[in-house]
Amino acid sequence: MLIAAAPAPAAAGYLEELVTQARAKRLAERREWLVLGHYRRDNLSGSAYTSRIDSEAFFNAPNGKTSPQAELEATLAAFFDPDGSRNAQGEHPQCVFVARYAWLKSALHFAAERLPERQCRPFQQWFATIAAKQVTLVFPAAYLNNPSSMFGHTLLRLDRARQDERSRLLSYAVNYGADTGTDSGLMFAIYGLTGGYRGSYSLLPYYQMVQRYSDFENRDIWEYQLSFTETEIRRLLEHLWELRKQYADYFFFDENCSYQLLFLLDAARPELNLTDRFRLYAIPIETVRAVLEHEGLMKRAVFRPSKRTRIEHGLGLLGRTERTLTARLAAGEVQPDHPLVRALAPQRRAEV
Repeated sequence: MLIAAAPAPAAAGYLEELVTQARAKRLAERREWLVLGHYRRDNLSGSAYTSRIDSEAFFNAPNGKTSPQAELEATLAAFFDPDGSRNAQGEHPQCVFVARYAWLKSALHFAAERLPERQCRPFQQWFATIAAKQVTLVFPAAYLNNPSSMFGHTLLRLDRARQDERSRLLSYAVNYGADTGTDSGLMFAIYGLTGGYRGSYSLLPYYQMVQRYSDFENRDIWEYQLSFTETEIRRLLEHLWELRKQYADYFFFDENCSYQLLFLLDAARPELNLTDRFRLYAIPIETVRAVLEHEGLMKRAVFRPSKRTRIEHGLGLLGRTERTLTARLAAGEVQPDHPLVRALAPQRRAEV
């Protein structure tokens, strides 16, 4: 939890005005604010809210995890902090919570002379480095050798302008995953089912993810380009910045990789209401389907087959004799200059 210093008397007066406006407009009940706080209604009461983020540093109010109203008012107070660099991130709250600041500023029309705006250079440099112009939802298919991925996985790719299918491998990928260490077997299952691991967001080169999922684990990958505007992409990145050093308890069946990524999509376009659709469990293929059901949201789909799929496809184009010969070549029983190979027509020989 961030603890802000008390604002000066003049600032305190303006803070009181902003809080009064926020209450009158019921901003704490707005979808935009609830998404930025990762708030969900309690499944039992149906009225109380609880944030799905478990880091104390994510909240400005002592009861911010369960009170959207208290967190909104404490966040406004933090924006007035004259020495905000004392928090855990070493940055002013306006620069720690850039998405919250941008939304509250648009909703309350901050007066610059009464609430000075901080220059958030680390965020601006980070934002310029990513330079995202396109967001793509990526779905690697199931991997049965890993219980946590047996239903597939999802991540987001952030594409720059004028990239093609090959150069997109150099894009950044947003991943949410659990830090499981070296656990396996029974303990891996127990911790994964009971929230014993911490889950967090990370930003990695996309080619590393393709190597892992497509090349090493032989998983097919589907890529769905989304029709987000530049403004929506900026909102997504602003919220991702807020989540850099935060964590949430990871549960394999509900608060998992696919579910937590939906908060980023909802932050970009709150009316999607994706997170509200998954109460008891969130299977990756179902979250992908929920995204694609929104008319006009998908611009284009690209299939990236694994090496295994490409090999199986190639084998399917061969006759029985050619498949047998291919297997003997792979096993080293015959060499490429064997008469049986040389007897094939050039095109068939190349396919074998």
